Amino acid sequence: MLMSKVLVENLYYDGPREGITSIEGRHYRFVSDFNDDSGFTDEFSLYLISESELQLEIEQWQIFVKWNKKYQSGELKADSHPGHGGISQRWDEIEQALAINRKDTSNFKFKATATFTRNDQELQYDLNGPCYDVSWHFL
Repeated sequence: MLMSKVLVENLYYDGPREGITSIEGRHYRFVSDFNDDSGFTDEFSLYLISESELQLEIEQWQIFVKWNKKYQSGELKADSHPGHGGISQRWDEIEQALAINRKDTSNFKFKATATFTRNDQELQYDLNGPCYDVSWHFL
């Protein structure tokens, strides 16, 4: 079992499903495996990512966090989410730059199950990442 920080959350559905984590100084994209019959499984595939990918993921995460703060305060509506496209030019640029990398499976490194636990961070979404860490159980 190895505890690590979740730096970016890309998908949350009944729990974290995709994101970026740091394990022993290296950065990985984690993706929950999906089964057509039962949906998301408890197993994750981890893919090594480059420093430049990490920086783009963090930048896009920070755009989301700033939007979410305004959304939670009632200042913005859900339809203004930058992920809808055409709302934040920088978000769209990052999305385009990362699209191929997010689908690339050639840099596969590990299969693991995960236990996500809330950390002491006050906000659910913070510029430094979401409010939980992860313990990886490598298969």
